[in-house]
Amino acid sequence: MEDHSDRIHTPDLVDSESPHLRSLLIDGFRGIDHLEINRLGGVTLLAGRNGVGKTTVLDAVRVYADRGHVSSLVATLDRNEEITRLNEDSDDAESPDFEALFNGRSPGVGSDFSIGPREHDRTRLCVEVSAVDEQVQESLPLFRRRTSMSHGLALKVMFGEFQEFLPVFDGDFDVRRLRFRDRSRVRRGLKGDEGPRAMNCHTLGPGLLDNQELDELWGEIALTPSEPLALEALRLATRLGIEGVAVVPGAGGYHRRRVVVKLDNGQRVPLRSLGDGASRLFGVAVTLVNAADGFLLIDEAENGIHHDLQAEFWRLVLTASQEHNVQVVATTHSWDCIVGFSAAASENKSAEGVVVRLERNGDSMRAVDYSEEELEIATAQSIEVR
Repeated sequence: MEDHSDRIHTPDLVDSESPHLRSLLIDGFRGIDHLEINRLGGVTLLAGRNGVGKTTVLDAVRVYADRGHVSSLVATLDRNEEITRLNEDSDDAESPDFEALFNGRSPGVGSDFSIGPREHDRTRLCVEVSAVDEQVQESLPLFRRRTSMSHGLALKVMFGEFQEFLPVFDGDFDVRRLRFRDRSRVRRGLKGDEGPRAMNCHTLGPGLLDNQELDELWGEIALTPSEPLALEALRLATRLGIEGVAVVPGAGGYHRRRVVVKLDNGQRVPLRSLGDGASRLFGVAVTLVNAADGFLLIDEAENGIHHDLQAEFWRLVLTASQEHNVQVVATTHSWDCIVGFSAAASENKSAEGVVVRLERNGDSMRAVDYSEEELEIATAQSIEVR
């Protein structure tokens, strides 16, 4: 799970009313040559066959929200195991395969990808393979030494008037030293070389959050007005009376902390003992709150949630996304998930729930969006939208 809650959006990144994406254009990013999604909702559910590119769209939104920061680029590559060892005799030093970020995987000078809203060129993120000129070389000592991968190449990250050069194509880009504070780079375009601030963006993968992640997320909302949302999610999943949640040391001490739930009969039980559905719903709820004024990206949203709970689950997500100003983009393979989403969205039209079906025809890709009304008709008549 990626946590960028310490990064705050700037108000003019998309438009004066909302920091969120009303549409999406992706060019040249990973397996997507070109894709236009005409409409995104407050909550958007991406459907389509395996391998069509649903998760790649989530990766693109995360990279866009993070304004192309190297940490999000590396996270995308790491999720796909596109990391190579710098030394076959050591497990410590690893380098990301940055070429895999580009469609075709063989970028040269001038190759680029762009991500952002269809309507606003100035608020699209563009990342380009750039030859390093003399001015940049002077500021980047790394380029003055011999490298094993390339000769004077960098990633040029552009957002509006801002540019940043990242020397990631030298053969010594080590993930361990990432956090990127000790790496050379050149920034241009903004006063004080400050880059555009990233938006708050959280991701949930197909699996469950671990106890450390839950601990951090719960710590942000415990004893706040947002706490009841997480308790509601647990009641929904378990049909039990829930009085509260706490994080306590486990058998291994502080570093083996675990989430415990207090039932209304006074029992304290581990969250995990209540089943995957409870852990999944609790994780979605606490992450939604932590994603306030930003994005929540959920891969395979149906995982761990019984088909009978799908409509109630989406009611919770649609309502909470409005209350906390979170734009949710999720993927699914499940017809039950789509039916539940349709039922919830038809009840809460102000949340603007949209289903987008992704399709491929050879190398070309297209998106078909369904409004609440269209989706209601499609699910009522069992018209396939997955």
